[in-house]
Amino acid sequence: MTDNLKNSRVVYALGETVLDLVSNGDFSLQAVPGGSVLNASVSLGRMGTAIYLISEFGDDKAGDLIENFLKYNTVKTDYCIRNIQRKTSLALAFLDKAKNASYSFYHDTPEKLQITSIPVFSKEDILLFGSFYAVKPERREFILSVLRCAVEAKSIIYYDLNIRKAHSAELDECMTTYMNNISVSTIVKGSDEDFRNIFGIKDPENVYEKIRHYCNMLIITAGGKPLHVFTPGFVKTYKIPAIRPVSTIGAGDNFNAGFIYGISTTDISSKQIENLTEAQMDRIIGCGLAFATEACLSPENYVKGNFEPDFWMKYI
Repeated sequence: MTDNLKNSRVVYALGETVLDLVSNGDFSLQAVPGGSVLNASVSLGRMGTAIYLISEFGDDKAGDLIENFLKYNTVKTDYCIRNIQRKTSLALAFLDKAKNASYSFYHDTPEKLQITSIPVFSKEDILLFGSFYAVKPERREFILSVLRCAVEAKSIIYYDLNIRKAHSAELDECMTTYMNNISVSTIVKGSDEDFRNIFGIKDPENVYEKIRHYCNMLIITAGGKPLHVFTPGFVKTYKIPAIRPVSTIGAGDNFNAGFIYGISTTDISSKQIENLTEAQMDRIIGCGLAFATEACLSPENYVKGNFEPDFWMKYI
Protein backbone atom coordinates (compact mmCIF):
# COMPACT_ATOMS: atom_id res chain seq x y z
CA MET A 1 0.00 0.00 0.00
CA THR A 2 1.24 3.45 -0.87
CA ASP A 3 -1.50 5.56 0.73
CA ASN A 4 -2.55 5.81 4.37
CA LEU A 5 -6.14 4.68 3.76
CA LYS A 6 -7.53 1.17 3.32
CA ASN A 7 -8.08 0.08 -0.30
CA SER A 8 -10.68 -2.69 -0.08
CA ARG A 9 -13.42 -1.97 -2.64
CA VAL A 10 -13.85 -3.76 -5.96
CA VAL A 11 -13.58 -1.84 -9.25
CA TYR A 12 -14.84 -3.04 -12.63
CA ALA A 13 -13.65 -1.43 -15.88
CA LEU A 14 -15.77 -1.90 -19.00
CA GLY A 15 -14.40 -1.00 -22.43
CA GLU A 16 -12.26 -1.79 -25.43
CA THR A 17 -8.88 -3.53 -25.41
CA VAL A 18 -6.33 -2.85 -28.15
CA LEU A 19 -2.66 -3.34 -28.80
CA ASP A 20 -1.16 0.16 -29.06
CA LEU A 21 1.64 0.60 -31.59
CA VAL A 22 3.22 3.94 -30.71
CA SER A 23 5.35 5.98 -33.13
CA ASN A 24 7.42 9.06 -32.25
CA GLY A 25 7.43 10.16 -35.88
CA ASP A 26 9.69 7.51 -37.39
CA PHE A 27 9.36 3.83 -38.33
CA SER A 28 10.22 2.49 -34.88
CA LEU A 29 7.14 1.30 -33.00
CA GLN A 30 6.63 0.46 -29.33
CA ALA A 31 3.92 -2.10 -28.66
CA VAL A 32 1.98 -1.80 -25.39
CA PRO A 33 -1.42 -3.12 -24.26
CA GLY A 34 -3.92 -0.27 -24.52
CA GLY A 35 -7.46 0.93 -24.53
CA SER A 36 -8.77 3.60 -22.17
CA VAL A 37 -10.15 1.37 -19.43
CA LEU A 38 -7.31 -1.13 -19.74
CA ASN A 39 -4.80 1.65 -19.06
CA ALA A 40 -6.78 2.68 -15.98
CA SER A 41 -7.09 -0.95 -14.88
CA VAL A 42 -3.35 -1.60 -14.98
CA SER A 43 -2.63 1.50 -12.91
CA LEU A 44 -5.27 0.49 -10.35
CA GLY A 45 -3.88 -3.04 -10.24
CA ARG A 46 -0.39 -1.69 -9.56
CA MET A 47 -1.82 0.37 -6.70
CA GLY A 48 -3.30 -2.68 -4.99
CA THR A 49 -6.93 -2.14 -6.02
CA ALA A 50 -9.11 -5.19 -6.61
CA ILE A 51 -9.80 -4.59 -10.33
CA TYR A 52 -11.67 -6.64 -12.95
CA LEU A 53 -11.45 -5.77 -16.65
CA ILE A 54 -14.65 -6.38 -18.64
CA SER A 55 -13.52 -6.42 -22.26
CA GLU A 56 -12.80 -8.43 -25.40
CA PHE A 57 -9.73 -9.20 -27.47
CA GLY A 58 -8.58 -11.73 -30.00
CA ASP A 59 -7.76 -15.40 -29.70
CA ASP A 60 -4.26 -14.75 -31.05
CA LYS A 61 -0.67 -14.22 -29.91
CA ALA A 62 -1.28 -10.53 -29.24
CA GLY A 63 -4.27 -11.49 -27.08
CA ASP A 64 -2.11 -13.97 -25.16
CA LEU A 65 0.48 -11.25 -24.49
CA ILE A 66 -2.23 -8.86 -23.27
CA GLU A 67 -3.84 -11.44 -20.99
CA ASN A 68 -0.48 -12.36 -19.46
CA PHE A 69 0.36 -8.67 -19.00
CA LEU A 70 -2.95 -8.05 -17.23
CA LYS A 71 -2.47 -10.99 -14.88
CA TYR A 72 1.10 -9.89 -14.13
CA ASN A 73 -0.30 -6.50 -13.09
CA THR A 74 -2.99 -8.16 -10.91
CA VAL A 75 -5.86 -7.17 -13.22
CA LYS A 76 -8.44 -9.96 -13.08
CA THR A 77 -9.57 -11.20 -16.51
CA ASP A 78 -12.55 -13.36 -15.44
CA TYR A 79 -14.90 -11.19 -17.55
CA CYS A 80 -12.65 -10.78 -20.60
CA ILE A 81 -13.97 -12.45 -23.76
CA ARG A 82 -11.48 -14.01 -26.18
CA ASN A 83 -13.03 -13.76 -29.65
CA ILE A 84 -12.44 -17.14 -31.31
CA GLN A 85 -10.54 -17.03 -34.62
CA ARG A 86 -10.32 -13.22 -34.44
CA LYS A 87 -7.32 -10.92 -34.20
CA THR A 88 -6.80 -8.41 -31.39
CA SER A 89 -7.65 -4.83 -32.37
CA LEU A 90 -4.72 -2.53 -33.16
CA ALA A 91 -4.37 1.19 -32.51
CA LEU A 92 -1.58 3.07 -34.28
CA ALA A 93 -0.71 6.10 -32.14
CA PHE A 94 1.39 8.84 -33.75
CA LEU A 95 2.94 11.31 -31.28
CA ASP A 96 3.52 14.91 -32.38
CA LYS A 97 6.17 17.30 -31.03
CA ALA A 98 4.01 18.07 -27.98
CA LYS A 99 3.66 14.29 -27.40
CA ASN A 100 -0.07 14.34 -28.18
CA ALA A 101 -1.35 11.36 -30.14
CA SER A 102 -3.46 10.91 -33.26
CA TYR A 103 -4.84 7.44 -33.94
CA SER A 104 -5.71 4.92 -36.62
CA PHE A 105 -7.70 1.86 -35.53
CA TYR A 106 -7.86 -1.62 -37.06
CA HIS A 107 -10.51 -4.08 -35.90
CA ASP A 108 -11.29 -7.74 -36.47
CA THR A 109 -14.18 -8.19 -34.05
CA PRO A 110 -17.36 -10.26 -34.43
CA GLU A 111 -20.60 -8.41 -35.11
CA LYS A 112 -22.28 -10.21 -32.21
CA LEU A 113 -20.41 -10.80 -28.98
CA GLN A 114 -20.66 -14.14 -27.22
CA ILE A 115 -21.30 -12.93 -23.66
CA THR A 116 -20.13 -15.45 -21.08
CA SER A 117 -20.92 -13.89 -17.71
CA ILE A 118 -21.68 -10.53 -16.08
CA PRO A 119 -20.36 -9.46 -12.66
CA VAL A 120 -22.64 -9.48 -9.63
CA PHE A 121 -22.25 -5.91 -8.39
CA SER A 122 -22.72 -4.58 -4.86
CA LYS A 123 -23.34 -1.06 -3.58
CA GLU A 124 -19.68 -0.91 -2.50
CA ASP A 125 -18.41 -1.50 -6.06
CA ILE A 126 -17.29 1.04 -8.64
CA LEU A 127 -17.83 0.71 -12.41
CA LEU A 128 -15.70 2.65 -14.91
CA PHE A 129 -16.80 2.74 -18.54
CA GLY A 130 -16.48 5.02 -21.55
CA SER A 131 -15.02 5.85 -24.98
CA PHE A 132 -16.72 4.98 -28.28
CA TYR A 133 -17.04 1.37 -27.14
CA ALA A 134 -19.73 2.53 -24.70
CA VAL A 135 -21.97 3.78 -27.54
CA LYS A 136 -21.06 1.28 -30.27
CA PRO A 137 -24.39 -0.02 -31.68
CA GLU A 138 -23.16 -3.61 -32.08
CA ARG A 139 -22.01 -3.69 -28.44
CA ARG A 140 -25.03 -1.93 -26.93
CA GLU A 141 -26.65 -5.13 -25.63
CA PHE A 142 -23.43 -6.02 -23.83
CA ILE A 143 -22.97 -2.54 -22.36
CA LEU A 144 -26.58 -2.37 -21.17
CA SER A 145 -26.41 -5.78 -19.52
CA VAL A 146 -23.48 -4.57 -17.38
CA LEU A 147 -24.97 -1.13 -16.68
CA ARG A 148 -28.31 -2.59 -15.55
CA CYS A 149 -26.58 -4.78 -12.97
CA ALA A 150 -24.51 -1.86 -11.64
CA VAL A 151 -27.54 0.46 -11.48
CA GLU A 152 -29.68 -2.14 -9.69
CA ALA A 153 -26.91 -2.70 -7.14
CA LYS A 154 -26.57 1.09 -6.60
CA SER A 155 -22.85 0.94 -7.43
CA ILE A 156 -20.86 4.08 -8.18
CA ILE A 157 -20.74 4.51 -11.98
CA TYR A 158 -18.01 6.68 -13.55
CA TYR A 159 -18.49 7.56 -17.24
CA ASP A 160 -15.70 9.06 -19.37
CA LEU A 161 -16.97 10.30 -22.76
CA ASN A 162 -13.48 10.28 -24.36
CA ILE A 163 -14.75 11.09 -27.88
CA ARG A 164 -12.15 10.54 -30.63
CA LYS A 165 -12.08 12.78 -33.71
CA ALA A 166 -12.38 9.64 -35.85
CA HIS A 167 -15.90 9.10 -34.47
CA SER A 168 -17.16 12.68 -34.78
CA ALA A 169 -19.26 11.79 -37.84
CA GLU A 170 -21.22 9.28 -35.75
CA LEU A 171 -22.14 11.65 -32.89
CA ASP A 172 -25.65 12.45 -34.12
CA GLU A 173 -26.45 8.78 -34.61
CA CYS A 174 -25.25 7.94 -31.10
CA MET A 175 -26.62 11.00 -29.25
CA THR A 176 -29.46 9.11 -27.54
CA THR A 177 -27.01 6.48 -26.35
CA TYR A 178 -24.64 9.13 -24.98
CA MET A 179 -27.47 10.72 -23.03
CA ASN A 180 -28.65 7.35 -21.71
CA ASN A 181 -25.12 6.61 -20.48
CA ILE A 182 -24.92 10.02 -18.80
CA SER A 183 -28.30 9.54 -17.11
CA VAL A 184 -27.31 6.28 -15.37
CA SER A 185 -23.94 7.59 -14.20
CA THR A 186 -22.92 8.86 -10.78
CA ILE A 187 -20.00 10.86 -12.20
CA VAL A 188 -19.51 12.13 -15.76
CA LYS A 189 -16.09 13.21 -16.98
CA GLY A 190 -15.11 14.65 -20.33
CA SER A 191 -12.70 17.08 -21.93
CA ASP A 192 -13.69 20.54 -23.10
CA GLU A 193 -13.29 19.15 -26.63
CA ASP A 194 -15.68 16.27 -25.85
CA PHE A 195 -18.42 18.68 -24.81
CA ARG A 196 -17.84 20.99 -27.77
CA ASN A 197 -18.21 17.97 -30.03
CA ILE A 198 -21.29 16.51 -28.41
CA PHE A 199 -23.22 19.65 -27.41
CA GLY A 200 -21.51 22.49 -29.28
CA ILE A 201 -20.96 24.20 -25.90
CA LYS A 202 -17.66 25.80 -24.80
CA ASP A 203 -18.43 27.39 -21.43
CA PRO A 204 -18.04 24.88 -18.54
CA GLU A 205 -20.98 26.32 -16.58
CA ASN A 206 -23.25 25.95 -19.60
CA VAL A 207 -22.09 22.35 -19.99
CA TYR A 208 -23.03 21.64 -16.38
CA GLU A 209 -26.41 23.29 -16.88
CA LYS A 210 -26.98 20.78 -19.68
CA ILE A 211 -25.66 17.77 -17.76
CA ARG A 212 -27.01 18.36 -14.24
CA HIS A 213 -30.54 17.33 -15.19
CA TYR A 214 -29.14 13.85 -15.87
CA CYS A 215 -26.10 13.58 -13.56
CA ASN A 216 -25.20 15.79 -10.57
CA MET A 217 -21.40 15.48 -10.70
CA LEU A 218 -19.36 16.66 -13.69
CA ILE A 219 -15.61 16.86 -14.30
CA ILE A 220 -14.28 18.85 -17.28
CA THR A 221 -10.61 18.59 -18.25
CA ALA A 222 -8.85 20.91 -20.71
CA GLY A 223 -5.33 19.59 -21.28
CA GLY A 224 -2.90 21.81 -19.40
CA LYS A 225 -5.59 24.35 -18.51
CA PRO A 226 -7.48 24.26 -15.17
CA LEU A 227 -9.81 21.37 -14.47
CA HIS A 228 -13.41 22.14 -13.47
CA VAL A 229 -15.49 20.16 -10.97
CA PHE A 230 -19.23 20.73 -10.58
CA THR A 231 -21.35 19.27 -7.76
CA PRO A 232 -24.70 20.31 -6.28
CA GLY A 233 -22.84 21.77 -3.28
CA PHE A 234 -19.91 23.60 -4.89
CA VAL A 235 -17.96 24.40 -8.05
CA LYS A 236 -14.16 24.31 -7.99
CA THR A 237 -11.21 24.60 -10.38
CA TYR A 238 -7.84 22.89 -10.02
CA LYS A 239 -4.55 23.89 -11.64
CA ILE A 240 -2.74 21.31 -13.76
CA PRO A 241 0.98 20.71 -13.02
CA ALA A 242 3.33 22.11 -15.67
CA ILE A 243 5.46 19.25 -17.06
CA ARG A 244 7.35 18.20 -20.20
CA PRO A 245 5.50 15.00 -21.13
CA VAL A 246 7.05 11.88 -22.63
CA SER A 247 3.60 10.84 -23.88
CA THR A 248 0.07 12.04 -23.17
CA ILE A 249 -1.62 8.82 -24.38
CA GLY A 250 -2.58 7.68 -20.89
CA ALA A 251 -3.22 11.10 -19.30
CA GLY A 252 -7.02 11.04 -19.18
CA ASP A 253 -7.17 7.31 -18.52
CA ASN A 254 -4.90 7.67 -15.52
CA PHE A 255 -6.78 10.67 -14.19
CA ASN A 256 -9.80 8.33 -14.18
CA ALA A 257 -7.77 5.66 -12.40
CA GLY A 258 -6.52 8.11 -9.78
CA PHE A 259 -9.98 9.56 -9.19
CA ILE A 260 -11.40 6.06 -8.73
CA TYR A 261 -8.48 5.15 -6.47
CA GLY A 262 -9.35 8.21 -4.39
CA ILE A 263 -12.93 6.99 -4.03
CA SER A 264 -12.02 3.33 -3.55
CA THR A 265 -9.91 4.19 -0.48
CA THR A 266 -12.95 5.73 1.25
CA ASP A 267 -16.34 4.43 2.34
CA ILE A 268 -18.24 7.00 0.24
CA SER A 269 -21.39 5.49 -1.31
CA SER A 270 -23.11 6.41 -4.58
CA LYS A 271 -25.74 8.34 -2.59
CA GLN A 272 -23.05 10.33 -0.77
CA ILE A 273 -21.08 11.28 -3.90
CA GLU A 274 -23.07 14.40 -4.66
CA ASN A 275 -22.61 15.59 -1.05
CA LEU A 276 -18.81 15.38 -0.96
CA THR A 277 -17.07 18.14 0.98
CA GLU A 278 -14.40 20.26 -0.70
CA ALA A 279 -11.74 18.55 1.44
CA GLN A 280 -12.89 15.10 0.25
CA MET A 281 -12.91 16.29 -3.35
CA ASP A 282 -9.43 17.79 -3.00
CA ARG A 283 -8.01 14.42 -2.05
CA ILE A 284 -9.81 12.55 -4.83
CA ILE A 285 -8.83 15.10 -7.50
CA GLY A 286 -5.27 15.14 -6.12
CA CYS A 287 -5.07 11.39 -6.67
CA GLY A 288 -6.32 11.83 -10.24
CA LEU A 289 -3.78 14.55 -11.02
CA ALA A 290 -0.94 12.51 -9.49
CA PHE A 291 -1.77 9.45 -11.62
CA ALA A 292 -2.14 11.53 -14.80
CA THR A 293 1.14 13.37 -14.21
CA GLU A 294 3.16 10.21 -13.62
CA ALA A 295 1.69 8.55 -16.72
CA CYS A 296 2.65 11.57 -18.86
CA LEU A 297 6.25 11.33 -17.63
CA SER A 298 6.51 7.67 -18.66
CA PRO A 299 6.63 5.88 -22.05
CA GLU A 300 4.09 3.46 -20.58
CA ASN A 301 0.34 4.19 -20.40
CA TYR A 302 0.20 3.44 -16.67
CA VAL A 303 1.65 4.49 -13.31
CA LYS A 304 4.40 2.49 -11.65
CA GLY A 305 2.43 2.35 -8.39
CA ASN A 306 5.28 3.43 -6.10
CA PHE A 307 3.72 6.61 -4.68
CA GLU A 308 4.66 7.85 -1.23
CA PRO A 309 2.00 8.17 1.53
CA ASP A 310 -0.23 11.24 1.04
CA PHE A 311 1.20 11.59 -2.48
CA TRP A 312 -1.86 13.54 -3.60
CA MET A 313 -1.24 16.55 -1.36
CA LYS A 314 1.33 18.27 -3.57
CA TYR A 315 -1.15 18.41 -6.45
CA ILE A 316 -3.74 20.50 -4.58
